[in-house]
Amino acid sequence: MMTHLTLIVPFSVPPGAGDDGRDDVIPGALLRQLELPALGKLLTRATPGPRERHDDPFLRSLPQERWLAGKTGLDTGRVPSAPYMRLADSGATAPAPDGQAWACLQPVHIHAARDHLVLMPPAHLGIRQDEAAALHAAIDPLLRESGIALQTPCPSRWYLPEAVFGPLEATTPLRAAGRNIDIWMQAGERARDWRRVQNEIQMTWFDHPVNQAREARGELPVNSVWLYGGGALQAVPRLADTVLSDDPFLAGLALAAGSRVLPVPAGLAGVAAPGGSVLAMLELAAEAHITEDWGLWIERMHALDADWFAPALEALAAGGIDAVTLVLGGENHFAEFTVTRADLRKFWRGMGQRGDWRALLSDLAFAA
Repeated sequence: MMTHLTLIVPFSVPPGAGDDGRDDVIPGALLRQLELPALGKLLTRATPGPRERHDDPFLRSLPQERWLAGKTGLDTGRVPSAPYMRLADSGATAPAPDGQAWACLQPVHIHAARDHLVLMPPAHLGIRQDEAAALHAAIDPLLRESGIALQTPCPSRWYLPEAVFGPLEATTPLRAAGRNIDIWMQAGERARDWRRVQNEIQMTWFDHPVNQAREARGELPVNSVWLYGGGALQAVPRLADTVLSDDPFLAGLALAAGSRVLPVPAGLAGVAAPGGSVLAMLELAAEAHITEDWGLWIERMHALDADWFAPALEALAAGGIDAVTLVLGGENHFAEFTVTRADLRKFWRGMGQRGDWRALLSDLAFAA
């Protein structure tokens, strides 16, 4: 029997009125169109857990990254995601922490808007192995001249020792995606050195045959790199016996702690029946939220309710799961809720203001 199911659901909260200067029209309209009966029952019966409250709209990490960092004893202010992503991308068993700090160098596309630059979501690129090899070869002389030993364990994420540019204030690409990148650029004592190398890479790739071929196929060119996630691998506690994740940071944390790591299935029905605890990162609604495709976001949230929340509620009621924890995130905050089988019998929690799950989501959207 599954003892505990934790579902991390990034970008499952509609935007708040304060996000990017929005008024309250979009959040209100989205909440009225959502039909999430299973999530609603879980939320209104649950006991609230830790909740992020702050009024800083420019935190450089994602809410789910800060939740994971907090649960594993890592720095939540400057989340050291790179060494764990490197572990996941290399497919190796977790080494003993050796103090070596790494940063992630991610090939990206930066789009020139009318009066500013916009970082596109990295997943849109779909860089192939042969493309990554050719692009790396093109900048290898530049890297060697700068004393940079680059590791390329997968096409979409590369790694270099953090000491090359020193600790920088850096932003997770998905946090900056779709926005003017001016305020999200790397900052620190050696940020100028980093910017010089970034500019030279951009010039090298500007008219590269890989990008010519990509543009001919109607694909985005790979025209820049983004540096982030610096830090050293540390011993971390186990988040769950089994972790279902396509996110490299979470997968790396799980590998470092000795958990079993599997891809995320289409729904809870696709999870093999392991004993012990299970944690899943459900990112189905993330891209629609980031690109502000609200019709698609509503569809994805409805799919999550049907494929994950409803089966979890059913298993909880039937005794197949002892407890369910939901970690819901918006653009800038997270909140945790835990519900047990006994909580489902507390019908009075579903009455009055507490029983309004839309009000709960609205409150999370405006969290501060």
